[in-house]
Amino acid sequence: MSNYSYPLFDRISIECNSYCNRDCSFCTRTYDNREKVRMPLSLIYKVLKDLNEGGFKGLISFHFYNEIFTDNRIFEIFEKCKELGLNNYLVTNGDLLTKEKVKKLSRYNIREFTLSLYDSKDREDFEERAQQYIEHYQLDAYGWELIILNGGEGFTNRAGYVDHVEEKVKLPVKSSCSKIVKKVDVRYDGEVVMCCLDYYGLHSIGNINNQNIIDIWHSEKKRHQLIDLAKGNRYKYELCSRCSDYMIDV
Repeated sequence: MSNYSYPLFDRISIECNSYCNRDCSFCTRTYDNREKVRMPLSLIYKVLKDLNEGGFKGLISFHFYNEIFTDNRIFEIFEKCKELGLNNYLVTNGDLLTKEKVKKLSRYNIREFTLSLYDSKDREDFEERAQQYIEHYQLDAYGWELIILNGGEGFTNRAGYVDHVEEKVKLPVKSSCSKIVKKVDVRYDGEVVMCCLDYYGLHSIGNINNQNIIDIWHSEKKRHQLIDLAKGNRYKYELCSRCSDYMIDV
């Protein structure tokens, strides 16, 4: 990869299905009649193979706008990652967790476990519920890094997709963006999108159905996105011109 002017991503999210058990006010998915489908295992395994052969050493998850435990294939997918020597992280809302599932997860290459808790009345309630989850599921008994978030806290209007959240800055902002530098997101249909806010794939850089994920990352489209957003030229992209997230002073 030394022939490229920028490094490979260190995290990738592959959306294994399009389902979620929640309808959250701050989520783009809530306002969209999304089709209910699963990414074929053959396609998931193809991109895992591409990552393995490309020497990928980062972390892989299987979420985007879904809840991973709505997919009963998830342990089979983690098993495939282990077989290929690939490491994982996961993000879950915790609603579908069981003690058995948590214990089973500990058998795989999961390096980071993020739990987003929702419905907390206040900070004290959140901290109490977080501790209950830790104790009940023994989340701190395994080797992964445990992260517990107050779900929904601090979300913006998702580049204009969530109307009830008021944008507080003048758009388009002229700051650079850190979001697209080290992470890549793949939708359930194989579209490799610009970032995690690109719900509809407005600025897709490729599709894993017919391309290698590493080739997609090092494509001209991706290179131009990196250059433009490093300069703060958000106005060049429909999504970015509506977004005030991940701002860095140029």
